[in-house]
Amino acid sequence: MTYPNPPGEAPPQPPVQFVVPPPTPLGAGKALLIFLMYFGAQVVVSVIALAIVGVLQGPEALEELDAGTFLVAGAAGILLGGLVAYLMTRAFLRRESAERPLAAVGLVRATPGALWGGAAIGVGIALFFMFVVQTLLPPGEDARGPLEEAASAPGWPRIVFVLIAVVLAPAIEEFLFRGVMFTGMARSWGPVAAGIVVTILFGLLHIADVAGYWPALGVVTLAGGAMLLVRLKTGSLLPAIALHTSYNLVQVLALYLFGA
Repeated sequence: MTYPNPPGEAPPQPPVQFVVPPPTPLGAGKALLIFLMYFGAQVVVSVIALAIVGVLQGPEALEELDAGTFLVAGAAGILLGGLVAYLMTRAFLRRESAERPLAAVGLVRATPGALWGGAAIGVGIALFFMFVVQTLLPPGEDARGPLEEAASAPGWPRIVFVLIAVVLAPAIEEFLFRGVMFTGMARSWGPVAAGIVVTILFGLLHIADVAGYWPALGVVTLAGGAMLLVRLKTGSLLPAIALHTSYNLVQVLALYLFGA
């Protein structure tokens, strides 16, 4: 027999349930291989871009690349790296499921509520960084990273930067970190160790962007942890991508409305 709750007392809430990726053929070794191939593809694109600039504009042009060349090479590297990671992951997972091989890494549908919730968390973290962290710990004059410096150039490079920050990076980085790497490492090391390693690596990936303003690195790592929790809570990468996109979008808007 059950009894009603006393007036004014909220009913007991069920514990938070996390969706741990099921066992897959993708272990830590293969996940790290995909991670290295992702960055290897970016290195290849960078070398090709430098070679083209050297041939067309002369060796002296390599001493100071213009913002457009830097950003286009970055976008091409992210695209190629993402394509390599996607094809390798699909090949590894196809052995288990020919119909939906990428469902194991979180590429499944999410509810509209989960998507909007992820986006709201991203906006909240970005506003916390802008109005709390930067107020308490003001950045110096040289706190802009190379990507942000390139994005401050006038003209079409800004469009490329927005494409990188709002479209390419959220989708590809979430697929790589909270999808491939977390799934593979969780199988080999368990979800707790996998979550810690993936979140630390995600923060380290953005060291160049913080340009010595270390509080920004802490917020990026915090955002990475939130993306992982959202991915685990919903079982889908899509809300984590929404979080990542909204976080970057707020930063881009702040840069172009107030900082550039």
